[in-house]
Amino acid sequence: MNVLIVYAHPNPHSFNAAMREVAVGTLSRAGHSILLSDLYAMRFNPVLSAEELQGDLSAIQPEIEKVRRADLLLFQFPNWWYGMPAILKGWMDRVFACGFAYDEAHSFENGLLKGKKALLSLTVGARADYYQQAPERDLLRVLEPIHYGCLAYCGMEVLPPFIVYGPTEMSEAERKAALEAYRQYLLALPQLRPLRFSHMG
Repeated sequence: MNVLIVYAHPNPHSFNAAMREVAVGTLSRAGHSILLSDLYAMRFNPVLSAEELQGDLSAIQPEIEKVRRADLLLFQFPNWWYGMPAILKGWMDRVFACGFAYDEAHSFENGLLKGKKALLSLTVGARADYYQQAPERDLLRVLEPIHYGCLAYCGMEVLPPFIVYGPTEMSEAERKAALEAYRQYLLALPQLRPLRFSHMG
């Protein structure tokens, strides 16, 4: 399987960076081929241009080719303001372009990226109980615009996300346990069942 890891964190020593390394190592050892887009290291420009909006995708072609080759797209990022970092949102704006990822006749079950899978792997700032205390904090609900409005819309199967709660509040032992849990989650990818959405496709 070809796996594209799209990584968005500015600190190379962050817990997200550690999760990225676990993903690269675990999936490589399992026999998968890894492609990596480290958006901050690449100094990726997140701003959609007028030319791209009109269908000229030449500037973003290298990233499009990575997506074209990938069987699984794994997005690694911190949850900021209940969403993606701007650089990752811009990557999606530019790369999941009309005519490549979808068009007026192709979305959801017949989206142009049909046959691919997608997985969000992310960290959040607080412990799990904070998100369990109110329905508006439910992270599957928070992530629905990405899961449903972007990934599923383009035809991909969306796997259940892997979320690490409050890594900055963890002990070293807890961080190691979280990374091991992530490793086991990645090894179980073939057994994960995609999320299901109700929509008018």
